[in-house]
Amino acid sequence: MEGGGDQDLRLLDIVTSSHDENTVKQSSEKIDNENDSKKISDNKRKREDSKSDDETISNGEHGLSTTESKDTTEMKSSSQDTMHEAGEVPDASRLLHRTTSIFFRHLTMQTTNDDLENMCKQYAGFRRVCITDPAPERKFFRRGWATFDYSVQIRNICYELNLTKLHDTDVGAIVNRELKNRVRTISGIAHHKTIVRNDLRLITKIIKQLDAQWNIWESNENDHNEKKVTISDDSEISSSTMNTSSIQNKNPIGFISYNPLLKNITEYLVEEGDAEEEELLGDASTTMENNSNAFEIDKELTKVLDRLILYLRVVYSVDYYNCADYTQEDSMPNRCGVIHVRGGLLSTITQKELTNFMQQFESRLTVYMDSHEKIDDDEALKLGAKNEENEIEKFMDANCQEVSKDKWSCPLSGKKFKGPEFVRKHILNKHHDKIDEVKKEMIYFNNYLYDPKRPQLPEHSSNRPGATAAAPHPSGLPLPTPMTVQPLFTRAS
Repeated sequence: MEGGGDQDLRLLDIVTSSHDENTVKQSSEKIDNENDSKKISDNKRKREDSKSDDETISNGEHGLSTTESKDTTEMKSSSQDTMHEAGEVPDASRLLHRTTSIFFRHLTMQTTNDDLENMCKQYAGFRRVCITDPAPERKFFRRGWATFDYSVQIRNICYELNLTKLHDTDVGAIVNRELKNRVRTISGIAHHKTIVRNDLRLITKIIKQLDAQWNIWESNENDHNEKKVTISDDSEISSSTMNTSSIQNKNPIGFISYNPLLKNITEYLVEEGDAEEEELLGDASTTMENNSNAFEIDKELTKVLDRLILYLRVVYSVDYYNCADYTQEDSMPNRCGVIHVRGGLLSTITQKELTNFMQQFESRLTVYMDSHEKIDDDEALKLGAKNEENEIEKFMDANCQEVSKDKWSCPLSGKKFKGPEFVRKHILNKHHDKIDEVKKEMIYFNNYLYDPKRPQLPEHSSNRPGATAAAPHPSGLPLPTPMTVQPLFTRAS
């Protein structure tokens, strides 16, 4: 996972330009060949007309058979369809990896993806837009990007977009610069054999969990389950082996995944050693002392790890070494922008440095290894999860108002009834849409509550586990809250 950058983009440009030149040359050569073939065909027709009908040669004796002649004619017709016509210019290939974009600094909270797309798609070369969630630290303003083709005049488009307003607010459009240092490095300690093996263990858990979440290899699993194991009659198998095989099929042992990249991954996850030999010879302590400062590298393990890192980056937009998930990358100007790789090799390393690096790195990846789609019901009830029956009952009570004795009214329609049971019946029959709105609001609130990654205010330091409570004020009064400094006196105008 090393190398890559702006030089690769330049090489792609050179390849595409040379490809375009070759296509133009080929088209011109085809036109010349077609003209020559037309002249030859005209001469052949004149010669064939002069021949008599008796001098024809049968296909069965000297030429091709009827089936072969049909095949050749079909091949010629298909080749003529694929060939360019005379004077036709082939379409120029689009440089999909080269884009230009505009960054919008100030988008109101009410701005949607469709609003920004309708504003930008009137310009030629428009591709896609991307919009972020409202940020509390920026007064709930959004940010956005609009991606265009590389051939457009992006500065002219940016100037015109700054003259327009969206929801009565300036969008603050600026030209987005190209990415610099797309391939970034981390500490070279990640090259060590122990860390590479630990990374293989962690990334295998992440990939297996993401594959199960998105059902990437579900078709392979179904095909595997449909296959039936057949045993030939000639094979002699004892009853004991039959019993053990049935038990193994019910409870399979080992790492099971239908992802081809994870095939035989246990060969690299399990470590081998000469523990018995070292114990008998008493060389265990000496080898550990001698290898304490040695920097071990295993190229085979590193190759397997790099393949999984690339799979995680391309398929799920997860940058492993950065411990980051680029959720909106598909809509961004660069659909595969930044990736982190291992840095330069280190000369020496200690066991303490290895342990600290692995512990800190694993703590950052716990979000992806132990991620849950929903929180527990007990925790949701503590946070105030709503019940459908209770919410409907509250809605009924709020819309059954007693006007006087034996007279009740429905605020939704303004009608009067003799009792609350008649009001309930009226709401169920005539205002069923209002009840559906109550159910939708309840479901929306519970979905927000059950989401472990929901936007929420940061937790106060005193409420965190292990924090000491603040001491009360000596006077017994509550501690004052921090406020902005106000001037004591104001000048009279």
